[in-house]
Amino acid sequence: MQICDRMKFLRIAAVAAISLIIGFPAFVSAAAQAKPSTAPAAAPAAAPVQLQNYTAPDQSASAGVPAGWKVASATGTNIVMSGPQGDVIDLGEGIIAHDGPFQLGQKGPDGSNMSMPYSAKLTDKLTMVLQQRAALNGNPAPQVKFLYAAPLQSLPAGFQCGVFVIAASGVATPADALGIFCSLPEDSGQFFKNFLTFGSAPAAIAAKDVPTVAAVLKSYKIPPAWLQKKFAPFTAPASASPNQGPSSPAEVQMYLNAMENQQAVIDHGATCADAGIIGPSNFRTAAECGYLSPNF
Repeated sequence: MQICDRMKFLRIAAVAAISLIIGFPAFVSAAAQAKPSTAPAAAPAAAPVQLQNYTAPDQSASAGVPAGWKVASATGTNIVMSGPQGDVIDLGEGIIAHDGPFQLGQKGPDGSNMSMPYSAKLTDKLTMVLQQRAALNGNPAPQVKFLYAAPLQSLPAGFQCGVFVIAASGVATPADALGIFCSLPEDSGQFFKNFLTFGSAPAAIAAKDVPTVAAVLKSYKIPPAWLQKKFAPFTAPASASPNQGPSSPAEVQMYLNAMENQQAVIDHGATCADAGIIGPSNFRTAAECGYLSPNF
C-alpha cells in the first residue's frame, strides 16, 4: 500500500512538473473542478524555487542552480549538477546511436555511443540509453518502469520526443526520474542523435524533489546557434544547404515551439492525474496513463 501511494503521488506531482517544464501553468484536474464550493480552501502555493543562474564556460547553455547544488560538468550544451541527497539533474545530454542490434556495454562504430534499432519505439530507446549509460560507467543496468509517458506533437518530420516519469530499480539506490527524451532522424550513415534532459532522486525523496527538478528543467536554455549545431547530422551530408536537413533554422524553431506549446500533453496529464486519484475508469485510460504500458 505504501509503495502504491508513493507511485500515485509521484505520478500526480510529476504531471504538474511536466506542465512547468514545457511552459504552461499548472492545470486543475477535472475531479478538482467538480468539487463543491464548500470544500476546504487549498493549501497556499509553495514558494518558488530559488535558482542561481549559471552559464557553461563555452557559452553553449545556461540553467538555474538550486541552493546547495553543485555543477559537476558543463560543455557542449550539456550541464550536469548534483544535489545534497544523491539527486542529479542532467540537462541536454547527447547520445549518438548507430542503427543496429542493441549490445549492452558495447560502443557503436565510428565513435558512436551505442547501437540500437532506429525503428524501436521511444520508450524502448530511452530504456536502452539509460542501461547503456550505466554499463559504460561500470554500473549495473537499471530495470526501468514507466509511471507516465506522453509524446510531444508538432515536431519536425522524423523527430520523436516525449515526456516521461520512470522508476529505476536493480541499482544500489532505487531512484525515480522525470524529464524529456528526443530521438532525431537517421542520417545517411545510419547514425541518429538522441537527447536526454532529466532529474532523478532516490525513491524515498523523489516526490519532494519534483518542484526543484521542474524549476531547473524549465530554466535550461540553449542559444539557437548551438541548438542548430546540436541537430546537425552525425554523418556530414555530401552537399549542405542552409534550408535542408534536421539542423535547418525552420526545423529548430519547430522543435522549440513543440517543447513550449504542448497543451495536448497537459490535457492528457490531467486525465492521468484523475486516474491516479480515483483509479482508471476504463481500459484505455489505464493503458494511456501508464497502468499497463505507456502510449509513447
